[in-house]
Amino acid sequence: MIKDLATAALGSTFEHILSAIAKDSSAHQRTSRLLWPLEREDSERGNNLVATLRTYYACGMRVDRTAESMFLHRNSVRYRLDRIRSLLHLDIDHPQTIAAFTLALKLAAATPQEVSSDAV
Repeated sequence: MIKDLATAALGSTFEHILSAIAKDSSAHQRTSRLLWPLEREDSERGNNLVATLRTYYACGMRVDRTAESMFLHRNSVRYRLDRIRSLLHLDIDHPQTIAAFTLALKLAAATPQEVSSDAV
C-alpha cells in the first residue's frame, strides 16, 4: 500500500511538472529539438525510433520487455537503440537524459487541448 501511494504521488508530481512546463512555449521548442533527429530519421526511413525510445523507457529500459511490447526481436531493438544513441550522441540510459526525453516524449504526445486542460 505504501508503494502504491508513493507511485501515485510520483505520478502526480510528474504530471504537475509536465503541465507547468507545457505553459512555457520555449519548452516545446526545446523538446522538439531533442526529438528532431529521431523524428527526421523516422520520416526518412520509417525506423520508428521515437516509438522505440518511448517503449524502452516505459519498459524500464529492458530490451527484452521492449522487444516483446513492440513485437520485435531483441536484436532489432538493440539495433534501434544503437541508432538512437548514434543520432543523439547521448547516453540514453543516463538519468538526466532519461528525464529530459521522458518529458519531451510526453509533451510531444500530448495534444494542445490536453496540455492546456492539464495546466489549469
